[in-house]
Amino acid sequence: MSSIKLHFPVLLRVGLALCILTIWTAGTPHRADAQNALRIAAIVNDDVITVRDLDARVRMVVLSSNLPRNQQTYQRVWPQVLRGLIDEQLKLQEAERLSIEVTDDDLNRAKRSMEQRNKMQPGSFDRQLEKEGIPLETVIRQIRADIAWAKLVRRRFQSTVEVTIDEIDDALDRLERNKGAPQYRLREIVIDSDDPAADEEEIAKRLVQQLRSGAQFDAIAREFSQGATAATGGDIGWTTKEQLTPEVAELVDRMQPGDISDPIKTIFGYQIIQLSDRQILSGPDPLKSEVTLKQVFLPVPPDAGADAESSQKSIATAVSETAQSCDDMDVLASELNSPAGTDLGTLKIGELSQQLQEAVAGLNEGELTKPIRLPSGFSTIMVCKKVEPESDLPGREEIAERLRAIKFETFAQRYLRDIRRDAFIDTRI
Repeated sequence: MSSIKLHFPVLLRVGLALCILTIWTAGTPHRADAQNALRIAAIVNDDVITVRDLDARVRMVVLSSNLPRNQQTYQRVWPQVLRGLIDEQLKLQEAERLSIEVTDDDLNRAKRSMEQRNKMQPGSFDRQLEKEGIPLETVIRQIRADIAWAKLVRRRFQSTVEVTIDEIDDALDRLERNKGAPQYRLREIVIDSDDPAADEEEIAKRLVQQLRSGAQFDAIAREFSQGATAATGGDIGWTTKEQLTPEVAELVDRMQPGDISDPIKTIFGYQIIQLSDRQILSGPDPLKSEVTLKQVFLPVPPDAGADAESSQKSIATAVSETAQSCDDMDVLASELNSPAGTDLGTLKIGELSQQLQEAVAGLNEGELTKPIRLPSGFSTIMVCKKVEPESDLPGREEIAERLRAIKFETFAQRYLRDIRRDAFIDTRI
């Protein structure tokens, strides 16, 4: 049975923060410092997490999150860091129990990905850690746990996670309904402790303070969020107001890109939101459609009377009702002795005159305009070929992948919660 304790008395918290600070800043640790470093921070089933393990991870979190390196920061973050280390140990234990292997190639790919994400030179990962005084093993341990857990979750729930056609259609329908409405790119941090003594609101307030002081949101989310999006730095992706809770939907309209919300109370705990970007959701721009056009032009001389104009218009109308293909347009133009060439070329609808834009924009391939009155006569135009521009709406496969990822993460969170509930966890600090 779990005995997690993540809400610590103030004196204990200050004491551990000073212990960590001493270990961190000392060039050569004294005997007492070394003994402190080997103290047990927590026991997770049959494994031990030492103060040294906790110190190394706190150091990594502070540096990667751009947090200030001082006693106050250590005091604030180490309870959440210890919670992360405990969860990490549980993931590794479960992966080992089920014979999940993490290869050297897996680790190297993850390191390369971290280099790219942090705009580091290829191959500089290990050197950068050494420069910052962070033990390589603490980062490798975290990477190994993340990879093993991802493999484990995918293997366990592969047959369970299914995205139906109806779910994809519903998502597309929502996007279509919201075309022209604002769309928001959001990140989140979810604070949801299963320790009834933990002050979730106070934890959330402290994280907001650090974030507004310059801490990196994605790094904080990866370490502290208990939400399904933690692995992606809290990235929810692009979303519309109808997909948000009323509390969040009301907030995002008043936020500017980069803003951090105050803690938002939810049924699960507290949520912190960052607005990364805002855009208008739209479908393809019809003026960017590329069309290949042919015409049959019938001239009307400037001095022609009403009867002559009416006759030419009638013939142009007959063309629009008769032609079935672009080849027909060539034949009809020849039979009617049209003085203008039939081929108008290939161009974007937005490059046409306003009059022709209005006549052509709504047509599909093989369809004809009604006779268009031009200064020198009537023109009937057929769309021979039409290429629609790319939409900024996601495609079906992209939507399916996103829904699938959300389901995997949701199952993963429940799975970890069950493992944590059944584990023996004893915190000693």
